[in-house]
Amino acid sequence: MKPRSLLRRAVRFFLICIALVLLAVAALVATSWHCELQSQIAAPTREPAERKAATAGIKDYARPEDDIYLSYPEWYIVWSYQEKADFQEKHLPSGFPYFGAARQYWNSYCCISQLIRGKYAFNGGEQLMLVIIGTSFSVEYILKGIYEKTIGRLSEWSSGGQPVEEDQYAYQVAREYADFVHIRPFYEFHFARQVPGLWSKTPFWGAHLVRKWERKAFLTVDYTFEAFYCWLIQIATHLTYGEEPADTYAWIDNADKTLLQQLPRVKIVQQAGPRVFIVDLPRYQEFTVLAGELADRDIHFVEIAGNSRITFSVLAPQSWQYDRADAQPLFSAPILTRPELKRAVLGCDVASLSAVVKTLRSEGIGVEHIYDY
Repeated sequence: MKPRSLLRRAVRFFLICIALVLLAVAALVATSWHCELQSQIAAPTREPAERKAATAGIKDYARPEDDIYLSYPEWYIVWSYQEKADFQEKHLPSGFPYFGAARQYWNSYCCISQLIRGKYAFNGGEQLMLVIIGTSFSVEYILKGIYEKTIGRLSEWSSGGQPVEEDQYAYQVAREYADFVHIRPFYEFHFARQVPGLWSKTPFWGAHLVRKWERKAFLTVDYTFEAFYCWLIQIATHLTYGEEPADTYAWIDNADKTLLQQLPRVKIVQQAGPRVFIVDLPRYQEFTVLAGELADRDIHFVEIAGNSRITFSVLAPQSWQYDRADAQPLFSAPILTRPELKRAVLGCDVASLSAVVKTLRSEGIGVEHIYDY
């Protein structure tokens, strides 16, 4: 057969595979587009004139309030990567529920879409971003799921279900990545550096050669593709939104200046009144940690990023319910690898956040994440 004919067949086969994967994503989206909301949200309120005037000179003080909802599906990907890393610590990867995780992403997107519909103006840029990263996440998990549950499972069988050095290396990378995306955007992770490490830190020869060589080949392709994809997303994000800010502003009261100065990650921007301050706080998971520390010191939020509403998630037993009036359960989903637990998403007024955090802690329920715009 002529080389040109072989190339045409290879291209045709590749396009058919891509079409099938995209059809699988479309089917997965269609079957996931159902959400049982536990409560509705109120329309946003305007920032009081006196606070708006006091913060007028602070650049980028306010962020769109709908970010507290639209950021959840993106963070679901973070939780899924964390769940996958936790799973790989003690299990081989073929057992991870890749398809279920992709379905949960689109279910969370459905819930968020229903919550904000009619309450906020349509945010085309954020919605497009969620569709793009959701599609790429789904494609990644569908392809990995198909591979790991066929060739990967055969490879595991060849080793008698025993992990090899490459499995341990993959777990370490998964854990490092899961920790990284808690504090920085996922596309900044250096997957390209993991390929040389794979080949230099794991021996070429050893027990269970079939599994070792299959893992080396698969992980090399996986990390290379991930590096290329992250590079593309980083370029697209910077061109569209510029550099993503790593901090956010909050208006707090019942605070003591000396005490705030003892918290290195809290920067006082200005004092707005007796025991009232505007502060600069880190975003992402660090914000959640700091919010807990401020609550412990009985410091109260008045507004965050110029807004009066906030959402947060907790991990709790399936039977757990929050029945107090200061926060509203929005929706929940089971933890796929730990079905006795669920991730519950709740909303509350910013002014109630510190009290809610303390109440949850008294019940033995920790706040997983506060969606800080």
